[in-house]
Amino acid sequence: MSITTEKNAPDDAERLAALESLNILDSEPEPEFDDIVFLAATVCHTPVSLVSLVGADRQWFKARIGFENCDTPLTQSVCAHAMKSNDILEIPDLRLDDRTRDNALVTGAPHILFYAGAPLVLSDGVAVGSLCVIDTIPRPQGLDSNQRRALRALARQVVQLLEARRTSLRKDALFRRQKQISSSMRANADTSVAAQEAGRIGTFEIDVATGEMKVSAEFCRIFDVPEHGTYDAAVFERMTHPEDMGLRSSDESRKDGSAPTEAEYRVVTGHGIRWVKRNATFQYDAAGQPVRMIGAVQDVTISKRATARVQALLDLGDRLRNLEDTESMAIAAADLMAKALDATRAGFGIVNMIDETVDMQPEWCAPGVVSLVGKHRFRDYGSFINDLKIGETVVIGDVTTDPRTRENAAQLLALGIRVLVNVPILDHGSFSLVVFVHHDHPYEWMEEEVAFVRSFGDRIQSAIARLQAEADQKLVNSEITHRLKNTFAIIQAITTQTLRPVTERVHVTTLERRLQALSRAHDILLLDNWSSAAVASIVEGAAEGLSVSNRVRAEGPDIALGARGTLSLSLIIHELLTNAVKYGALSGQAGHVDVRWHVEGEGPQAVFHFEWKETGGPPQTAEPERKGFGSKLIGMGLMGAGGVVTNYDQSGFSATMSASLDQLQRAN
Repeated sequence: MSITTEKNAPDDAERLAALESLNILDSEPEPEFDDIVFLAATVCHTPVSLVSLVGADRQWFKARIGFENCDTPLTQSVCAHAMKSNDILEIPDLRLDDRTRDNALVTGAPHILFYAGAPLVLSDGVAVGSLCVIDTIPRPQGLDSNQRRALRALARQVVQLLEARRTSLRKDALFRRQKQISSSMRANADTSVAAQEAGRIGTFEIDVATGEMKVSAEFCRIFDVPEHGTYDAAVFERMTHPEDMGLRSSDESRKDGSAPTEAEYRVVTGHGIRWVKRNATFQYDAAGQPVRMIGAVQDVTISKRATARVQALLDLGDRLRNLEDTESMAIAAADLMAKALDATRAGFGIVNMIDETVDMQPEWCAPGVVSLVGKHRFRDYGSFINDLKIGETVVIGDVTTDPRTRENAAQLLALGIRVLVNVPILDHGSFSLVVFVHHDHPYEWMEEEVAFVRSFGDRIQSAIARLQAEADQKLVNSEITHRLKNTFAIIQAITTQTLRPVTERVHVTTLERRLQALSRAHDILLLDNWSSAAVASIVEGAAEGLSVSNRVRAEGPDIALGARGTLSLSLIIHELLTNAVKYGALSGQAGHVDVRWHVEGEGPQAVFHFEWKETGGPPQTAEPERKGFGSKLIGMGLMGAGGVVTNYDQSGFSATMSASLDQLQRAN
């Protein structure tokens, strides 16, 4: 079904006006957007992710991964459908949906088949595009609940970046206007104030000689001070965050003209920490000495927090991937959350649900903030443990007003906790750890930040679940290995007892060794959850079984075979080694065996080649007249596929085998 694109439709007009206010189409790539599509593709396990903005006659990609074109015609836009949805639009198979079955991107290259897109809806309710993930194979089950939640959270981050861009454009327009007005900035005051309030921009003028500072009403609101026309500049210098003191201006740096005129730094206000961006210029007297510093500050807290959240999610994935225990994961999560949320304290505690206590571990603390290391009772601080018990993330914006903590607010405030975030970590369904983030000052929580905290918790839980699954799998594998070894031992014992009367013991020994070779092949498979085994490991295991490892030289790429391929190659190598020990290069002291393998071609047509070459043994000038089981097994080739060429000559025996790599790598 084709997509309607009438330009006079009301929703189209609003969308195009919103895009024009963003001035974003055909803009240069920005790392903040690129990080989001990378994270979306990683979380959703798709090769493609796009930030797609739907224009008048095309969809343009502000950020893309795994997709070559920077835009496509509107007739090929699936995002145009997602943009009209109230939630994530998922199409498991684009070939089966009336809206997309005839789309050129579906019927032709790159043959996209799965789509999931979250609409990008600005604060004024206008949808301008979507954040989407795309796959080239259908997904009947679609995204799981965690992936959908992550995609929604990331879409909100994109919206925050777009809103910050729109605010920044308003600021730039204001700065251009400021250059046209007098240095006193008193002319056209009403118009200036209206523009400042719209963009959260305040203006200031500092007399370098006296330090007297004239500030606008919006400047006062940003710094959370009463609206006076003038202040001593030192008042605002003292509000600079301790870690950002080098970015502030001071009496000394203004007098010699060295004060930074452009800077982004944090200020500590009565309503918490805020980020401000300062742009200023100096006015000089006839002697070239600075007399005034004139400029403006913009509240950029929203955009800075949005960027910090995206970076924290990216860093969390990298850190969790390399950690192997629950406590290390909790420490990493607490550190990243603290930095993303400008916290004063963050860490984790070990929970004892029997007596409802938490043993706080050494945590991260801001300068001057006391540690909470030691045991604490949850009930001494409120009733929020009831939410933690059922796995709910707890976000309390102010302990003095939240019904779960207001009766215990005095105890929390005494510990420097005004804002409280707790993320429960469940171990096999039991509440065992808690990640916490504290603020000692009021913190203006945004919906996106609450979603960020919950997304953080979900990702920690997923990582912990992965560790638990791996531990459980190791336990199962260990038990399987134990039972399988016992089974092979029983089979070998039965065989030995049954064949005791047989006088030709060489046949009994051969059978026992073949059983041992089969047992070793299973051991190798168990190292990788029964799914695959590396060719190098197969060769090494067979050589160790016959104690000839030092006389076998193996060379080839890192290739893994499936279960059937592993068993087939293991048995063939065992027979080749046995023959070499009895009759070939390994029957004497000087001989050795060279084993090589390689793959020819790609995809389903790829062929695995295996080469065996004996050197330094007695001449092998003729093929044996009598063939036993081993010779027949070798002649059948890998997985019985044939493709075997043998050679008997003066230099020694050699053989090459070929088989479909796809067949060899299948699990069963």
